[in-house]
Amino acid sequence: MFFVKRAASAVRLDRVAKLYLAYKFLSALYFTYPIFYQFALQTITPVQVGLFFSFIGVCSFVAEIPTGVIADKYSRKLSGLIGLSVLCLAPLIIFFGHTFAAYLIAALFYGLGRAFLSGALESLVYDHKNTSKAAYRRINVLEITFGQSGILVSAAAGGILFSLNQGWPFIIDAAAGFVCLVLVFFMKEQNKAAYVKSTATHRQHFVQSMRYLFATTYLRVLVLMGVVFSVMLGMCIQFVNEATMIEHGLQPQARGLLISGAGIATLVILHTFLFRVVKGDTARLLYLTGGATIAYGLMSMGYVSLFLVGYLIWCCLNATSAFIRVMLHDRIPGSHRSTIMSNFKALAVLVGMGASTATGLLVQGAGTPRVAYAAFGALSCFVLVPCAVWLIKAGAMIVPNVDQSTV
Repeated sequence: MFFVKRAASAVRLDRVAKLYLAYKFLSALYFTYPIFYQFALQTITPVQVGLFFSFIGVCSFVAEIPTGVIADKYSRKLSGLIGLSVLCLAPLIIFFGHTFAAYLIAALFYGLGRAFLSGALESLVYDHKNTSKAAYRRINVLEITFGQSGILVSAAAGGILFSLNQGWPFIIDAAAGFVCLVLVFFMKEQNKAAYVKSTATHRQHFVQSMRYLFATTYLRVLVLMGVVFSVMLGMCIQFVNEATMIEHGLQPQARGLLISGAGIATLVILHTFLFRVVKGDTARLLYLTGGATIAYGLMSMGYVSLFLVGYLIWCCLNATSAFIRVMLHDRIPGSHRSTIMSNFKALAVLVGMGASTATGLLVQGAGTPRVAYAAFGALSCFVLVPCAVWLIKAGAMIVPNVDQSTV
């Protein structure tokens, strides 16, 4: 872990940060990633796959509103524990049920679990008494590294495990979720001395959080960009990537190794180039929008070589999508942090609910998954690029004086 040691040496990390990073690694272990679409098509159609992801979105969206308030007003650690307890059961339901009804039940568990986790542990770490602003940025870089490491390890093993026994990827996914539960149990929730917990009612707290999320024009544009970008990199693209690999004739073992190899290449690119060059908010906005436009343009073409290049760029974008969340964290008050981030996630889920089903219909109707990439490329050109240009021109790179005692 050369990259991790080198990065960690800059800022000393507290125990809660180390536990959080271990959690980020284990929570990224999706052994079903390279085989899910193939496994699902044994009993359900591509449209039903899209509906499955849409139902995850519905459940997550409904649960996002109360779970964020619960995390802020009661305990962010408790919210994380509940989320992981529910989440680790979902892959088992899919494998042992393996019907469309079972997929919908699993979607309920995925949606609830992710809603309880949404923003909770990030806020716990950001507002921890031993986490400075500089330390959180170091944690953000390291969580990208740990998350990518988890993806490449599980992707390489997932295809091989599936070839040996179709149940192993799902069972090991559930086991990794249980270990995450243990790690979060040992995290201590200790806020900064100046932190003041909200005393508003649940409804008032939610309303205040929505106001904070859209407090300035800069935040409103950033939220729009973040929501669109989140949807374009979200679960609705997962089965499109796998379907494209299948279209190019890649078998489960090859798909797993490809995802793993792309993960290794992503880590190298991030630490030898991207993290050195993409530092400020302006550079990050240019990188995200330009990268998305190029990646989806290449992946929409019918050549495997161009797909692989575009897929590598997509992996880098997916790994660093947290850049936008950091920009949001810097501009919101700690007393409402979990709820604000849950509200942000809920907006992305709301858009993603329709996007997942529409993507499934688009892929099935066109007979090729590449049409979805063309649609996302158009979104990059006509939504992300204008948003990025406006944000850069606005020059709002200085963090406003919002509840600085808790930031």
